Amino acid sequence: MEQTDNIMRIFLLTLAVYLAAVAETSLADLIAVGHVVPDLLTTVAMIWLLTASGSRIFLAAGGIGLAGDLIGPGRVGVGLAGLLLIGYAVARLRARFPLENLPARVLTIWAGVTILAVGQAFARWVLGEVAVGLPTAVTRALGVGAYTVGVSLPLLMVIGWIREPYLARQNRLPQF
Repeated sequence: MEQTDNIMRIFLLTLAVYLAAVAETSLADLIAVGHVVPDLLTTVAMIWLLTASGSRIFLAAGGIGLAGDLIGPGRVGVGLAGLLLIGYAVARLRARFPLENLPARVLTIWAGVTILAVGQAFARWVLGEVAVGLPTAVTRALGVGAYTVGVSLPLLMVIGWIREPYLARQNRLPQF
């Protein structure tokens, strides 16, 4: 039974990554606000980090970062390394603090996406892959963090509603 659950989780994660990659590549011009586009793959990674269980969940975030590197411009590895580090930090944070409520999850996603976007902007600026200056790249990265949180909020709410009966069953006192 547990193996079936793991296979189903991997299938759902793969499907979510695929759909996010398709949306990022085909709808980027439609959902852009100026030069700012939400990072849908990072949204999938952060939601996975906040809802999945296990000690190696950050490895899936690294895989999602690799997928983002493969569909995006620039060198491969910047997104992979960034999401591995952010994923490890979120996994450690979850081990110490309960991140089950919506405000904590929104704050975690905002911080993770913003740090990742600023780090990627800096790395791509150092590598000479961006045509704008560092202040402009960082400003756009801050916009990406805010926009991505706005996109992830409805997803987090739906996930919370879906998980509500499950959490209520777990918290129910045993009958005598």
